[in-house]
Amino acid sequence: MTTATITKTIAKVNNQPSEYSTGFKRLTSLPLRVRNNIILACVVNGENNTNSMKDFLNNLTEQEFINWLKLA
Repeated sequence: MTTATITKTIAKVNNQPSEYSTGFKRLTSLPLRVRNNIILACVVNGENNTNSMKDFLNNLTEQEFINWLKLA
């Protein structure tokens, strides 16, 4: 993911309401291509929702999230 896309994604996360969990905000702020790949991976793993991914993203620090975005 490019630096510009990462910056936009983080801005979207920061602009969401504070009552949402960090994992949910991060997941819904991802570009469509990345979200579709996550949903496909969850389906292939036999999951019927993306709760495991929300939990994963919720447990990342800000720097870990940025590093993860660079690989996405």
